[in-house]
Amino acid sequence: MREPDIPRRGLVRRARGCLVVLAVSLATVAVVGVVLYELRAPILSWVGGLLYHADPLVPADAIMVLAGDSMDRDLEAADLFAQGYGPTILLTRTPESPVFPTLRSRGLDVISNIEIRLNYLEALGVPRADVTVLQRTVETTQEEASLVAEWAESRQIERIIVVTSAFHTARTRCAFDQMFRDMSTEILVHPSGESTFDPDTWWHTRSEFRNSLFELEKYAYYRLTYLLGRSP
Repeated sequence: MREPDIPRRGLVRRARGCLVVLAVSLATVAVVGVVLYELRAPILSWVGGLLYHADPLVPADAIMVLAGDSMDRDLEAADLFAQGYGPTILLTRTPESPVFPTLRSRGLDVISNIEIRLNYLEALGVPRADVTVLQRTVETTQEEASLVAEWAESRQIERIIVVTSAFHTARTRCAFDQMFRDMSTEILVHPSGESTFDPDTWWHTRSEFRNSLFELEKYAYYRLTYLLGRSP
């Protein structure tokens, strides 16, 4: 008459075993969570460091400014020009907004992004005669690096300072290393002093956190595509 109790005892043992495994798993997760929380600052600083690169500055043949929404790059380039780090500033063209032709057709005097940048540089003390604008339109850092490589090779340029925002420096270094790998031109990547990105505190504000995560994704994509022998 006791035989029916045997399966029940087995079920109880299995249930107890499952509870023990669950308890151990939860305890492990809790410990790992506490450790990660305590180490969050050095871990996140390490992640921020992946995005940041700065080369020692020496005078160059040109100061190249990567295109972007922020004017901090042009400001930094103007300061470097004033300090004698390069005799010319190099700019690239980005596509205009598709609404510009419509605005112009209605009589509005719409100024292109490149003209705005030239005006700012001139106001900051850089004569237009000392600014070179590469004519082919570019949309990515990879395309900019390729266009600058063509320009440098055609003029036998020895050294270029590439100015960009701080959070964008590592991907810039990666792209220019790839495009200049078979050339003798030296590339110095320089972060803008006005950039708000700090590798040690980038997660403190929502905007920097969002921008840095997006940049980290693009940086990983560039590294992977180059590793696979492709272009981004």
